[in-house]
Amino acid sequence: MENARATLRRRLLRRQLIGAEELFGEPAWEMLIDLFIHEGEGKPLSTSDLCVTSTIPMSSALRLVQKLCDARLVDRTPDLMDARRSFVRLRPDTAHRLRAYFSASED
Repeated sequence: MENARATLRRRLLRRQLIGAEELFGEPAWEMLIDLFIHEGEGKPLSTSDLCVTSTIPMSSALRLVQKLCDARLVDRTPDLMDARRSFVRLRPDTAHRLRAYFSASED
């Protein structure tokens, strides 16, 4: 989990120091990392909060979330308490692959 956090921190630092998001941005990857971290901490992540992570316009981020759903990497479920909101979760196989990726990074 710490490797995932460090990866996300480095990406945010790079964005702050260098800028040029259009050259270095990988919003889908950042969304997956953010989901991985939140799920590892047992914290749900709403679609809108996930979109903020991507640092791209909300409409583009929402389309990207839909593409991640279509690619069967994540699932979106409605919030039972607030019909205006939904949550995004990694699919189990995606979470497994991310665990393998970040575990390999520790070696």
